[in-house]
Amino acid sequence: MPLTAAMLVSLALGAGGDRLLLCRPALAGDPALARPEALLEAGRALGREVLDYGVSCDSPAEAARAAGRAGLGRAVASVASGAPDGSRYTLVLTSAGEEELARRSLLVATGADPVAPLAAALRGLRREAGTTRPAWSRPAAWSLLAGGVAALAAGVALGLQARDDARRADAAGSPGDWLAAERSWRSHRTWSAVALGAGGAAVVGGTAIWLVF
Repeated sequence: MPLTAAMLVSLALGAGGDRLLLCRPALAGDPALARPEALLEAGRALGREVLDYGVSCDSPAEAARAAGRAGLGRAVASVASGAPDGSRYTLVLTSAGEEELARRSLLVATGADPVAPLAAALRGLRREAGTTRPAWSRPAAWSLLAGGVAALAAGVALGLQARDDARRADAAGSPGDWLAAERSWRSHRTWSAVALGAGGAAVVGGTAIWLVF
């Protein structure tokens, strides 16, 4: 059971879920005024919700294919265009099947910080496409996973105590010693089974919430 729990936790943490593949922007206009690096900073602000592709995508279709290769369902392709009045960004959210799901365009004036509005635009794309997680899902998943792992550890510890009780019963020198060891063995065995069962159920539940929501 502990090995199974560890595998499930690893699967939950490594799953793509609803993460977005974020392509670096293609450049247009004056590259010095385009500020494409701001989109990467905005993606970092979303944490694990975004996976940096590391290179630009020439089109939403290319971004979609890249998402499919990465095992993700959605990608964002973008264009950063530099002009004297500011940096213009066009963000396109597409599915791995090359269906356009949402689009955002914004102009950030020269001298203004583009990171915050770009992060808001990425979050807006996710909302429009219905890819945002419920606010409760991550805390609930973490709570179940942590509680489940703790319960599994307790179940293993109680199982080891039950084994020691069995050895004490075998080595008992009197009926009284044997009875005390046997009662302790039954108690530890029962609670070990309860803890392992509850822990396994919590880990499975937490993993399901992580993957589904």
